[in-house]
Amino acid sequence: MENEGQLTSPRPGARRHTVNSQLSSAGLPVSQAASTDVDPFHSVLQSPVQEHRPLQPPFDFEQTSEHSSEPEHQPEADRANSDDSLATVIPPPASGLRFLRVPTIPVLGKNVFKCAVAYFLASLFTFSPYLSGFLSDIASAGPGGTGPSPTGHLVASITIYYNPAKTMGGMMEADTYSSISFFYAAFVSLGSMSMFWALEVRPGWEWLADVLVILWIGIGMWGLAWMKVWMAKPTFNGACHMSAISLFLVIIKEGSWDTLMQVSSVVLIGTLISNFVCFVLWPQSATESLQLNMIKTLDSFATLLGMLTNTFLLEEPIRQPSQDKIHKAVENHQASFTSLKNNLAEAKSEWFSGLRGRGGKASRQAYEDAVDSLTRLAQHLNGLRSGTRLQYELAKAHSEGRLTLKRRDQTNGKGRVPSGYTTPMSKRTFSNGGFDVRDDADEILLQAAADMFGDLVDDLGPPLKALSRACTASLKRLREAFAQSQHVQREAPFQPHDFHVLIDEIERALFAFESTSNHAVMRLYRRNDFSSHSVRGSFDSLQENTVKSENEHIFLLYFFIFTLQEFSGEIISLTDAMRRIYALEQLRADTPSWFTRYIVHGPSLLMSAVRLRRLSFPKVQPHAPNTIQTPHPANLTFIGRIKRGLWDFGTTLREPKVKYAFKVGMSTAVLAAPAFFDATRPIFTEYKGEWALISFFVVMSPTIGATNFFSIHRVLGTLFGAGVAAGAYSFFPHNPIMLSIIGFFFSMPCFYYIIAAPIYATTGRFVLLTYNLTCLYSYNLRQADVSVLEIAFQRAAAVIVGVLWAAIVSRFWWPAEARRELSRELGDFCLNIGWLYTYLVAANSGMHDATDDTDEDEPAANTPDEATPLLPKSVKAKLSKSIQEFMAMELHLQRKLIELQGLLAQTQHEPRLKGPFPILLYRAILTSLQTILDKLHSMRCVTTREEWITSVRKDFILPVNKERREMVGNIILYFSTLASAFRLKAPLPPYLPPAEKSRERLVDAIRKLDVVRNRDVRASRQLLFFAYALTMKGVTQELDYLGRTLQEVFGVIGQSPDDFEALFVERGGGIDAAHAV
Repeated sequence: MENEGQLTSPRPGARRHTVNSQLSSAGLPVSQAASTDVDPFHSVLQSPVQEHRPLQPPFDFEQTSEHSSEPEHQPEADRANSDDSLATVIPPPASGLRFLRVPTIPVLGKNVFKCAVAYFLASLFTFSPYLSGFLSDIASAGPGGTGPSPTGHLVASITIYYNPAKTMGGMMEADTYSSISFFYAAFVSLGSMSMFWALEVRPGWEWLADVLVILWIGIGMWGLAWMKVWMAKPTFNGACHMSAISLFLVIIKEGSWDTLMQVSSVVLIGTLISNFVCFVLWPQSATESLQLNMIKTLDSFATLLGMLTNTFLLEEPIRQPSQDKIHKAVENHQASFTSLKNNLAEAKSEWFSGLRGRGGKASRQAYEDAVDSLTRLAQHLNGLRSGTRLQYELAKAHSEGRLTLKRRDQTNGKGRVPSGYTTPMSKRTFSNGGFDVRDDADEILLQAAADMFGDLVDDLGPPLKALSRACTASLKRLREAFAQSQHVQREAPFQPHDFHVLIDEIERALFAFESTSNHAVMRLYRRNDFSSHSVRGSFDSLQENTVKSENEHIFLLYFFIFTLQEFSGEIISLTDAMRRIYALEQLRADTPSWFTRYIVHGPSLLMSAVRLRRLSFPKVQPHAPNTIQTPHPANLTFIGRIKRGLWDFGTTLREPKVKYAFKVGMSTAVLAAPAFFDATRPIFTEYKGEWALISFFVVMSPTIGATNFFSIHRVLGTLFGAGVAAGAYSFFPHNPIMLSIIGFFFSMPCFYYIIAAPIYATTGRFVLLTYNLTCLYSYNLRQADVSVLEIAFQRAAAVIVGVLWAAIVSRFWWPAEARRELSRELGDFCLNIGWLYTYLVAANSGMHDATDDTDEDEPAANTPDEATPLLPKSVKAKLSKSIQEFMAMELHLQRKLIELQGLLAQTQHEPRLKGPFPILLYRAILTSLQTILDKLHSMRCVTTREEWITSVRKDFILPVNKERREMVGNIILYFSTLASAFRLKAPLPPYLPPAEKSRERLVDAIRKLDVVRNRDVRASRQLLFFAYALTMKGVTQELDYLGRTLQEVFGVIGQSPDDFEALFVERGGGIDAAHAV
């Protein structure tokens, strides 16, 4: 599912208070950082962790849309907001000519007007005698039909499901899916009716005919529901709905080929109207929408990069971005994980002016590379955010008055503070030759970190800001290049060689930054006097801890430095892709003959699928394959393999998607059964039971929460639409002009909610459908003895029956509660992220064999220097492939987190007898998992560098393999324990895996190495594994927080962790520190 979001939250200040109140009432640990108010941006909820956890970044890359169970129109909503980006790209006219400017219609207004026009044109097949007669001639298979067509209102219904608020590529894609759905509906309809009439005419076989047609409906809807949930694509969902309409109308009428053609002609007319309006009235190119989305993404990346750089350097920006710009940047960053792929898929479907006609394969490859680079940049921004932990500790201490930050005078260079920072301790009085008693070890360590960071910033600040400026300028210039390719040329057009200039600027800034950072870190690492002058004398007992803390903070900065280098390198790749796109766009402007390409190559590209590279994790199954309990088929006999095949088939049928589809199909057949029994068929046809079937199919969702949400909106929308339709027809019963005008204006607010507010799209669609089925059908019927109120009542009754049946089926037939699905998916996510960590460890451990794989054509290595490649070409290729695989896995988990936010949003619509579902608690859990994923990305940036293979493994990993094995094993065990707790909801053990203590033992073992104690390190990059081991603390902290939280949520075996620890307390003594949980 695309673009799933989470629930709308209250204002930021109140949100923190609400979360802390809920967690406190539940007895859960609440972060001290969560209560501080140093957050200058007040964005979204932050993860509550243990007391010693550092302050989190000032903004959180989380999606904030309220509901996600209605994804069909999210792309339209995204495009509706794209005019904001255009407004920032196109300069406003001169102030003296403003009164002459034609008002610009926003994209949202254009889309709503297009939908209203399409609905108006479709309604003319009801209100226009000529068009209504045309439909009547089709229904009677020739001219001479009597009266208006009773199916004229269906044309307008089709334009509601198949609205023209799409790009041309999206409409072409929808046309393809509609063609597939037509053939599917034709197959099911003709197959069922052929069997039905073959047996219905035979006396005594009527019961078998009824049973077979009901089975046909059940199996046919089973397949349709499975395809709908398997594709999970907005355009395909609309095609499924239209296929269901055609299928129900044909089968319920017990029609044959003629009935199918009549219904199909009505559907075809509706789709043609939507296509006509889409392509003629303000046509929107999917490629241009992709470019606009890329423009918004580039702009958000430039904003966030500047903010993160200023945060890292603890500097106030010269020009503070507005709150609205910050929120838009965060939302665009989150949307970039899904929306860019959707836009790219639609752009590939455009034959005329899309990627199929813009340079062919070269253009598609260039756009794919650009979208992939933007996605990786979004991942790197998450890593940059997780690398600013020390800065938020310093900012928190500054806001609490425990630390005074004094920066260099940036105007005249005077008043420079050597260390960069001082603390209020220098102003305090001394007693007994020491500090005041209020000073504690934490402030001492924080002072040491401030001094160290100040010295590092003095050296690292200028090249870091230069690199950040180069990257930000490149992002903005690339944004301008896209804007130029779509709009009129400016006075200073963007030239192709400018791309090479951008690459050269980034490479120069990156080289200077790498050299400076290497020397700066090595200088701090090798200095003998690590402690600050203010911490000498009275605090000799803290010297060792201060030194260790300083060393640790050095490596905390490593991750931001290396991730920024990865970010800069990825911008170079993005610039190269943009250069190719720009050249192809310029070539396209000089080559207008697309018609030949379309005629020659179009048919061969009709059904080519969009190939999205997805890396599937090992599926989490109760029965792991190739084990003693589930042996490999090759080890079984022939009969055993047959049994194993049957068992595998049964396992497939037990999958949630298959069970959901089977439930929908069979329950639809049960609801349709009264249409084929003589006793109930009159009532079924009188109340138009086919619309109960359609309502049921549209409302049924995989979870109870989503079904309840749709059901409520379906009923309310039906009642409101029926009331408006009854009133309009009562005032103007025989006035087609007024009725068509009322329908046109009434459809506008409905289409507005359908397009711009996805959470209320269901309500808007159902309101308009009911209005259409009541008002337009009444005008078609025009019978004096049939009141419009009666028709409205029948429509409302049919819809309510379908909704009630959906509520009953979803609740009592294989119920799938959103909260249970959330727990199960959280368990799978913990296992998958544990598998991701295992893959990272395996990749780092197994690369030693690659060093023996050298290219024969490469000359023998002499004394290495700065220009000597660290790795042969073959090993570089393996390393690059490993990086791509890891980032693909990480992207999969990032999208899975978005899906989990959607499941969390659905839980509020499910009744719960034991109290409301703790939404804020689970949102905090998702935030913690997001933090772990971000930190793993930062570690990947460090541990997949070439230096890791050449020197780090030999000098740092092999000597401490025992301690490293213990840490890795405890972390994997932690992920497995959390996964089991989420899946089983069973009490956790009182003693959780000591991941943090094993990490500390690994760090101590590394500190005892001769290469570390003697400062015998030739380059800062050889300290990568030390940085990796130290910064794993962020992961273990999050694991400890999740473990303690789940202990409070699900309970503990026994009574509590404290009771467990009390079992090992000696009389008259305290508990051993090694036993702490």
